[in-house]
Amino acid sequence: MTADNHRDDTRERATRNLDEHALFLKLPDTYYQYAIEWLSYPHWTLEETANLLTGCVPHRQMFLRGEDHKQLDMEVLETENRIRAALKTDLEVVKSQKYFGKTYLLSQHALDWAKQQKLELPADLLKAEETVNHRYTGERYTTPCLEAISWTIENFWEHANLREPPSAGAIIQAMLQEFPELSGQECDWVEKVTRHPLTRPDPL
Repeated sequence: MTADNHRDDTRERATRNLDEHALFLKLPDTYYQYAIEWLSYPHWTLEETANLLTGCVPHRQMFLRGEDHKQLDMEVLETENRIRAALKTDLEVVKSQKYFGKTYLLSQHALDWAKQQKLELPADLLKAEETVNHRYTGERYTTPCLEAISWTIENFWEHANLREPPSAGAIIQAMLQEFPELSGQECDWVEKVTRHPLTRPDPL
């Protein structure tokens, strides 16, 4: 390996490490997606609870280098200590051999407790809670994909001009904004399923 190649490889690894560490800062770009996923789970570990309530991804690593990480460690630990102090009074611990070795809390109970304590909760966490409650705890079963299908039909196809139909790219981009928990592949699938047969480039 030449000196130039070695330098480029070192720079690439350093950039990759920087990107990975950025995930563990407060409110990274993917925080909302993680909040959506974890709010669908009935139980959180104590550590996951502290991270989510603070505005971090649930699996955030501690003791990374840098002043920003150090300050955030202290903030997460402060939240965790408040949770631990409430375990015997306000918060219910899930006791099950399945979860042996970790302290699990009821996720909705933990979030309700945080609101009662007037903790400064991330706006994306509250938005995710509202989204999950709407989509998963209603009177009928639904999923983000099913919601996206209904939304796409209503917003793009019910009164569409089939001579000038909306493009697949425009629909997918709008869907990604409206349903950030969906992957690009899922949005592509929804777009294909909902597209009017007369506007398909190739017959199915």
